[in-house]
Amino acid sequence: MMVAMPLAILGAIFTAYFMTQRMREIVKPTIEVMAALPTVVLGFLAGLWLAPLVENNLAGVLMSLLMLPLAMVVASYIWHLMPRGLVERVGLGWEAALLMPIVVVVIWGFFQLGHPLEAAFFGGDLPHWLSNTAGISFEQRNSLVVGIAMGFAVTPTIFSIAEDAIFSVPKSLTSGSLALGATPWQTMMGVVLLTASPGIFSAVMIGLGRAVGETMIVLMATGNTPVMEMNLFEGLRTLAANVAVEMPESEVGGSHYRVLFLSALVLLLFTFVMNTLAELIRQRLRKKYSSL
Repeated sequence: MMVAMPLAILGAIFTAYFMTQRMREIVKPTIEVMAALPTVVLGFLAGLWLAPLVENNLAGVLMSLLMLPLAMVVASYIWHLMPRGLVERVGLGWEAALLMPIVVVVIWGFFQLGHPLEAAFFGGDLPHWLSNTAGISFEQRNSLVVGIAMGFAVTPTIFSIAEDAIFSVPKSLTSGSLALGATPWQTMMGVVLLTASPGIFSAVMIGLGRAVGETMIVLMATGNTPVMEMNLFEGLRTLAANVAVEMPESEVGGSHYRVLFLSALVLLLFTFVMNTLAELIRQRLRKKYSSL
């Protein structure tokens, strides 16, 4: 959710409110197609391609996750300083098209910078340094890998619902706000987001339910180890994955069999409680902002 929520919600805000209609007709269907990708394919890619990539470029991956938002802010500020004539040539709503190659170049740059940093400060191998010097166990298939993979899987779901909620805000509200002197950003923060907040909250909770119940990506990308610690660089096993893996091996009616059913009951109760609370909060938000 830490990966998916910022990408999905901020992407939905820009797509629904700031992006030009022509570009929106390309971006929104493309992201919605991503939601149709089978989870076993995503798990396969995460386990056999993403995990080795993260292990071999750990410093670059960590720098990309931490510094990419700052790099985008810096790029936006530089764009703000550009000559007015150049900015007007691009047109409103097309800024994201210019930002995409910048994101690719920045990530490539961090990956290239990662290896010299590992050689200078971590003996040339950051995973080995973490395991042998820092005392932090590192496994190739770990929580960081599954977080990135699950974030990729959950993002289209949250984006699609949140974007529809923001785009469905009546144009009369935004036009009235702009007519009263508010800027487009003030209108977005003070009118559009408040009106669309029930739909955005529903999108987040549906994405959370998707993440909690996911099995195949977790099985294939985390090493499926039942021994877990609070370590980002170690594997894990979720309740759903544990039931899927151990149920065929359990004796019907035995203690192992009953514990697995107890795990399924805990998972069911968790999702039921979370969805109930989400619905109560959504109804409260809808009632609060329905008068706008």
